[in-house]
Amino acid sequence: MFAPGAVLDDYLSFFHGTIAVTSTEEVCRTLLSRQNNRLTLLGAPLVAVLCVFSLFPRPVRCQTAATPNYGSVVSQSFDSKQSITETHLANGLTILSKEVHAAPVVYFSVWYRVGSRDEISGQTGLSHILEHMMFKGTNDLPPGAIDHLFLENGGEINASTANDRTEYHELISSDRLELAVRVEADRMEHSAFDPLQLKHEMTVVRSELEGDNNDPDYDLYTNVWEPTEFVASPYHWPTIGWRSDVEAVANRRDVIYNYYRQHYMPNNAVVVVVGDFNTKKTVALIQKYFGVYPAGNLEEHHLTPEPKQSGERRAILRRPGTTASLIIGYHVPGVGTKAHYIFDVLSTILSGGRSGRLYQDLVETGIANNADADNEDHIDPWAFTLDLSVRSGVTTAAAEAAAEEEVTKLQTTPVTEDELKRAVSQIQASYVYSNDSVSSQADLIGSSEITSSYKYQDDYLQRIAAITPADIVSAAQKYLTVDNRTVAIFDPLPLPPGASLGQAGEKDFGAAPPITDPRQKAIIAALDKKFNSGFSTTSTSQRPKPTEVVLNNGLTLVVEENHANPTVSITGRIYAGSLFDPSGKWGLSGLTSDMLSRGTESKSALQLAIALESVGASLNYGSSTEEMDIAGGCQSKDFGLTVSTMADELLHPSFPTDQLEKLRGESLSDLEQARQDTGGTGGAGTQASIAFADAIYPPGHPYWEPSIDQQESAVNAITQSDISGFYSTYYRPDTTLLVIVGDVKTADVISKIKDAFGGWTNPAAPTPVISIPDVPLPATAPPPTLIAIPGAPQTSILWGWPGGVKRQDKDFYAVIIMNYILGGDTFGSRLGHTIRDVNGLAYSVDSDFDTTHGAGPFQVFLGTNPDNAARALSLLKSITVQFKSGGVTADEVLNAKKYLTGSYPIRHRPAAPGRGRLRSGPGLHSEKSIAL
Repeated sequence: MFAPGAVLDDYLSFFHGTIAVTSTEEVCRTLLSRQNNRLTLLGAPLVAVLCVFSLFPRPVRCQTAATPNYGSVVSQSFDSKQSITETHLANGLTILSKEVHAAPVVYFSVWYRVGSRDEISGQTGLSHILEHMMFKGTNDLPPGAIDHLFLENGGEINASTANDRTEYHELISSDRLELAVRVEADRMEHSAFDPLQLKHEMTVVRSELEGDNNDPDYDLYTNVWEPTEFVASPYHWPTIGWRSDVEAVANRRDVIYNYYRQHYMPNNAVVVVVGDFNTKKTVALIQKYFGVYPAGNLEEHHLTPEPKQSGERRAILRRPGTTASLIIGYHVPGVGTKAHYIFDVLSTILSGGRSGRLYQDLVETGIANNADADNEDHIDPWAFTLDLSVRSGVTTAAAEAAAEEEVTKLQTTPVTEDELKRAVSQIQASYVYSNDSVSSQADLIGSSEITSSYKYQDDYLQRIAAITPADIVSAAQKYLTVDNRTVAIFDPLPLPPGASLGQAGEKDFGAAPPITDPRQKAIIAALDKKFNSGFSTTSTSQRPKPTEVVLNNGLTLVVEENHANPTVSITGRIYAGSLFDPSGKWGLSGLTSDMLSRGTESKSALQLAIALESVGASLNYGSSTEEMDIAGGCQSKDFGLTVSTMADELLHPSFPTDQLEKLRGESLSDLEQARQDTGGTGGAGTQASIAFADAIYPPGHPYWEPSIDQQESAVNAITQSDISGFYSTYYRPDTTLLVIVGDVKTADVISKIKDAFGGWTNPAAPTPVISIPDVPLPATAPPPTLIAIPGAPQTSILWGWPGGVKRQDKDFYAVIIMNYILGGDTFGSRLGHTIRDVNGLAYSVDSDFDTTHGAGPFQVFLGTNPDNAARALSLLKSITVQFKSGGVTADEVLNAKKYLTGSYPIRHRPAAPGRGRLRSGPGLHSEKSIAL
């Protein structure tokens, strides 16, 4: 067991030179000498599823008396409501900057006013292809150099494309902001679009397209509902493009380059900077690098507006699957109209948590497994949607009828004042949470500026608060009509038996071509010298020191004050994970944690939900292998309420039988849906993960996973008595850790936690011990597991073996470096660089060691087209064999250390409570996008 935060104080020292190259080579040889490996591959029927700048960005245009000063400031103003400085340069570039000094990081982004909305029929997907090619080098920076520069400086770099815009961003230490400015300015004007790089990257784009379409719900929304909802508007086609259009430009460098020249220019771009910087100095940097470019000739074409819909439209998707779903959409007015604010509020009333109408009326009643309402922000009017995942055994007709009944209620009966007040509070809280991270703030600023203006947020909350119940009835009657409705239904076909696949042959495809241009070598070396002069000097001594307190009952509390934003993040754990599940009662730990919020001795599930959701707070519980995890957040003013609710749920759960039956139904429906989970760009999917775990760990081992059939049987067998017994045995203060970070006073937190949890007593049973046995490698490698999923356009591969490394092991830090070099980063590792960048065989490829109290698996995930599966797998094996036999170079180890230490400040930046990496605004301004 580790003391909370124990690794923070030794993290940087390990990477500052304590690991020699020979040590890392030894780990490579030890861990990768194991020939008995396991692979899992999941995919389509035809291929069986094997569980197998310049320091000067181009010559700088010197500005003389005869040369226009493109970078001069023509206007600058300050928005006091949002603390945003708006600057306009002579060449048309807009700069929106917001100083936030909570952490030494900066989020620098460039937003181009071009997306799939600006494409034409026959050339869809160009914006997304262009986004990919912007990472493939400039006239001065060869392919791979952009990723190299940011990885070695510990920065994050990425991009995304949506209907209305394409954005590029870097999150980097504030002392290295100039690097981001230089690179973005360089590729605005000088991206190379090498034909060979285009050929390789088009395979990556295809792989991404196929990975997304592996998901029936994505397929339904993107390829069925959108084209039916929008018949004339360019919102008709997918952001990623139609497959035939993507294929048609695979070798058309001229088409893509012309599209680049038509849209990438200063007068079609917005620079958004949020973080730890000085506005005057940063504007000067942007002038220096972007100010050398004149305004371009922005070519525009007529965009067909969507005509009024005059009759219901319906579409059906049929493909193999297990869980039906449906989308109901209604055309509604766009951003800035009163109706748009109304539907923002209405979407929260319907789906703002467990107290929302859709959860109470559709999920609680067993009609839907999930139900959501959404109102997106776009330049042109979009749609208000209801999205349902239908419960097993329920027809889509019944689910649609239930959704229609919800609409009828809105049209005939005003929402209650309590519902309206709760929805407004949630929106207000979500807006506050958006200020927790520089990335979410920049995203809100940029997306608002693209769709209308960043000033849209100045009075957003006031307009939301002005909505009345009568406004909602009026809008529902006017827009939520049958003739304005588009319905898309996924009607799954049965999953037929699978096929088989032959073994892939071995072949060495070679490494990436070296950089040979002396000029380019010199440029990269100069940039490395300027920005990457050594390891990051950020250390834990520069951060606030957390306070650790152990209560008399053994509960450990860690508190760290951070007053940058009036929010609080709550995390925690109790040693009550799935490793304690009895045989045949798999999932007992998960059901127990899920039942905590479904009723206590004094409050019902709905009362608990209303208490938190009325102030926009959240508490979530879930089970992992070793522990029950706690995750939550609230505004500072609501910390006391949130703590008291958490204590009530953890100390006084009642496990009501009616809620257990509802949870049982939801769990069984989730398992049924898992049968169609074929993975995608983010992972291999449920079935492949189970098969991989079962091939390398014996039954009963904590890392072994029961089949879906076994899990269904267990869920049906678990009783209320089982849950109460598990809770009584494993929920105890001496294995509980609570971590509170945010706008709080340490003494106040300690007092509140003692009051809430000090009376919690430990059971008489001995304290549970985390014991995860080692698993030796088998004498011979097991055969590949083949899982055929008909209709899946992507083959997903899992390949690996028992990792043999625990968190406590002395080789832990060496393993971090080794894995980073091999496959720990899609763009900077050997696997990612060679399989994705050089050969263009996959969109997703990464490796990982799972190291906790036990030695979890080492595995590589790779998603590829079925036709490329054999070659990709062969290349994966070849790279790993070469890695094992040749070890790593001193430069690779040095570069890995630079990245791991350079990214340290980024990993400790403030983050919004309960939020992941998905890009979103303050909760209502989401926009579906395609990330690089």
